[in-house]
Amino acid sequence: MKRSIGVFLLFIAAAGSAFSQARGRPVNGPAFDYEAVRLSKIATAVRITDRISLDGRLDEPGWQTAPRITDFYQWQRQGEMASEQTEARIIYDDDNLYIGLIMWDSDIGRRVVNELKEDFNFRDTDGITVLLDPLHDRRSGFTFGTNPAGAKRDGQLSNDGGQNNDFDNVWDVRIGVNEDNWVAEYMIPFKSLRFLDTPKQEWGLNLSRRLLRSNEESMWSPIPVRFSAIKISLAGTLVGIENIRQGRNLKVKPFMTAGVTQVRAGSQMRTIRSLGEFSGTQRGYDGGVDMKYGLSPSLTLDATYRTDFAQVEVDQQQVNLTRFNLFFPEKRDFFLENAGTFSIGAGGFGVNQANMLPFFSRRIGLSASGTPIPIVGGARVSGKAGQYDFGFLTMKTESLGTTPSNTYMAGRLRRNVLTRSWFGGILTNRDSTRPGDYNRVYGPDAHFVFYNKLEFDAYLLKSDTPSLNGKNQARRFSTGWRDDELIVQGEYNTVQANFNPEVGFVRRKDNTNYSGEVTWKPLLRRSEAIRNLTFGTTLDYFNGGNGKIETREEGATAGVTFENNAFINAGMTQIFDRLLAPARIQGIAIPAGDHNYRQYSVNFNSSQSEKLSGTGGVNWGEFWNGNRKSYNAGLGLKPNYRLNFSLNYSRDRIDLPAGTSIANLVGTRLIYGFSPRSFINAFLQYNGQTHELSTNIRFNITYRPLSDLYLVYNDRRDSRNGEPVERAFVVKLTNLFNF
Repeated sequence: MKRSIGVFLLFIAAAGSAFSQARGRPVNGPAFDYEAVRLSKIATAVRITDRISLDGRLDEPGWQTAPRITDFYQWQRQGEMASEQTEARIIYDDDNLYIGLIMWDSDIGRRVVNELKEDFNFRDTDGITVLLDPLHDRRSGFTFGTNPAGAKRDGQLSNDGGQNNDFDNVWDVRIGVNEDNWVAEYMIPFKSLRFLDTPKQEWGLNLSRRLLRSNEESMWSPIPVRFSAIKISLAGTLVGIENIRQGRNLKVKPFMTAGVTQVRAGSQMRTIRSLGEFSGTQRGYDGGVDMKYGLSPSLTLDATYRTDFAQVEVDQQQVNLTRFNLFFPEKRDFFLENAGTFSIGAGGFGVNQANMLPFFSRRIGLSASGTPIPIVGGARVSGKAGQYDFGFLTMKTESLGTTPSNTYMAGRLRRNVLTRSWFGGILTNRDSTRPGDYNRVYGPDAHFVFYNKLEFDAYLLKSDTPSLNGKNQARRFSTGWRDDELIVQGEYNTVQANFNPEVGFVRRKDNTNYSGEVTWKPLLRRSEAIRNLTFGTTLDYFNGGNGKIETREEGATAGVTFENNAFINAGMTQIFDRLLAPARIQGIAIPAGDHNYRQYSVNFNSSQSEKLSGTGGVNWGEFWNGNRKSYNAGLGLKPNYRLNFSLNYSRDRIDLPAGTSIANLVGTRLIYGFSPRSFINAFLQYNGQTHELSTNIRFNITYRPLSDLYLVYNDRRDSRNGEPVERAFVVKLTNLFNF
């Protein structure tokens, strides 16, 4: 197998080298000095006294007093100016920051708008994004994006590269479309931002525009192609803002819910929540409150009482073809905000592939099967104090059945050094009302970056559980080199048998993993169709707790990424697995012993910006002591920016000597936007293994910023007879008071 992978990689590397030499970037020519350009990018905001009417027109006299901000650079093509001009102006008064942007377009009729929903996909539409770093720490900040239809998208930046798109802020934008341009007029209240209490402000600023028909992304302060626009340390500077205040920065958001819930008990549906009950366990009405208060310009307190997540989308079902735990992402907004504060090691953003997370908020208020456990309330303090990033979270849950009431805590402290480096530590704790029932995880971590390319990351963690003594550590050390075209990285991590993060997540324990990756992504700068090729090889080596090999995976991939973000790739993986005892996958027995098998895969994505788009993949080959064939396909339809429809199908068939398993999953989603502030979202799933059909329908009206009315209907039923298993209808009303 090693010889075949080597021949395969040699072939694709030779082909890629020839292609890149024929059509790649010129060898000669001075390198583009990103830092010098960044230092020259200084924008000035001007104070105004006249009133601004938010209408997407920029016709008030105040706009003419601000200097123009121009000269955007293409992201994909080093040093080249944007093909279409973008112009910005920034003004402010005592309460708000106003940003006006004019996106000139020589063919305005071909502008691309595919979505109206909140937090739309920025890569699938024309759009403009404002990135602000009010603390000017070059690590954190906020994003505010919109498209020519006026849809809104915002996010929270952390760790100079992490983005939380589930973060919601108070701001507004209006759009105007003209013969040769479209206009975005922003209003961002100072209450919505965190900045230092100084007379003169100096903030980080960047502006990023996407022009989809030419697959072009341009930025005011240019950023190397190996990074994205959220690389806030490479932003320009905003000056001119003086003598502003955040006010009391107090937000109070009460909510009320009313609903009915029924579950199947034998041949009958039993009502466990009723609109006719006003007290007791079957009451159909509830309420609570969320609160946010600025303890200092850079430190925020969030509190919640009788926390409710009725509007949260249901989990998307998965098929597990491994011996290990599946990862289901967090979707509850209280836990998603400032989630980056509590990340550690690989558990930052993109945590789906992390083997271990010391803190995983989904452990709070949800059972292992995803059943909600009532949350009494809790609080979180997060933010900055000097060079320190700080986070503290505590939550208390009620008892449910045999599960006792628990108090959860997570604490995170990080000392920032250099530009993108830090060292710190984390502590998590769970205590129940049962004597002696607790769990703790604690330890230090460090992350260092040099030359914006060379990274080192490490942690050393220990858990305390009364019934588990010894072998209770988790350790990780990784290093990597990442530039525009080459990734070389290696990692060591171990999770000992008794390491037990009960407020975290472990995919695979009692093992030591050594892994490495070499990936080359040559950029074809002269090509109008292809952005880059991809050639890579990976190695994963797992030793069990006994020190002997348990798993070895050797992989090779090759692929093409097109300028319209479509891609196709192919790969093969040679796997060795050793079972010391028989195991079961999908209920089928696999005998103990050594297993060698090889698998192949092909995957593709068409351009998601088109009205009709598709995805697909196939995985086939040997599987343990049998064979596997897996297929997945997706279809997306966007006839206009109001309607978005998708259909996804996956089929996994494994044939083993002990039996055959076939798993079919079908999911379909329909989103319709009546306006940028009113949507209906319907999600339907079918699981062929469990014969379960589930429906989640949500209607949402945002009648004021961060004030919403939700109508939610959930239904699970047996597809064999059509009988409901569980169903619920909930109305939720929230209202934000911003002081």
